[in-house]
Amino acid sequence: MKFTRTPFFTLLFLCLCIQSSVAQYNEVGIQAGVANYKGELSPHTFNTDFIHPAFGLFYRHNWNRHWSWKLELNYGRISGDDAKASTGFELDRNLSFYSNILEVSPQIEFNFFPYETGNSDFPFTPYLFTGIALFHFNPKAELNGEVFELQPLGTEGQNFNGTKPYKRIQLAIPIGGGIKITGSGRVGVGIEIGARRTYTDYLDDVSTTYPDMARLMASSGPAAVALSDRSFSRADTSAHVPVFQKQRGNSKDKDWYIFAGITLYVRLTSIQKDVCRPFRFRRY
Repeated sequence: MKFTRTPFFTLLFLCLCIQSSVAQYNEVGIQAGVANYKGELSPHTFNTDFIHPAFGLFYRHNWNRHWSWKLELNYGRISGDDAKASTGFELDRNLSFYSNILEVSPQIEFNFFPYETGNSDFPFTPYLFTGIALFHFNPKAELNGEVFELQPLGTEGQNFNGTKPYKRIQLAIPIGGGIKITGSGRVGVGIEIGARRTYTDYLDDVSTTYPDMARLMASSGPAAVALSDRSFSRADTSAHVPVFQKQRGNSKDKDWYIFAGITLYVRLTSIQKDVCRPFRFRRY
């Protein structure tokens, strides 16, 4: 009996080893798509007026057919403009901006169906992901044909009212999902969309109230004053309402940005299918 059991347990051990090797594999890929933003100068979640190209690279390690972790590097542009607004307050405010976003983001993914790139037994799945993102932004605006970086100007009085200028490197929480589809050989394709919930309200350089313009002039100069208050009503003195401390933005509603696109990725290791029939379709 001992002699007959030995080959069986040896074969079982080999099957489990093969199974473990199949469960984990690595991929590299690219993403091409669009970027968008939600904030004071574009209050809708996905505003088609402000879509810009975006690109990314990623590395993914698959623990098994349901769970994986991924490291993304993304780059895109966001923008907003009150000229596209639908309310009188925003149209009169007349602010605009654009900013490039550079992001690095480690993420966790969950596949709803068992999936393995290059394995026709597990050809596709929808998936969700979340994680954390570290990103750099730098809002800019044009005035009389010249482009200005807005953060150094302190357009809401950050340089003299006791508050520090906002940091241009911030954290965000990515939340999104997509679909993965295996192709021939080691190649897979997908569609992905992910929103980033930031912890800043200054992606667009707009958050609180107008500062004291005399102090802003003394602190940062005429360009800062002109870019802080571009409202059409600033020349109307009939209402006798000083611009100081008038509402400029909504600091309670943090800004978001979005990356969406098509992914193309390649499996780095060869395809190994389970050879033991009892484990062939095991859903690990």
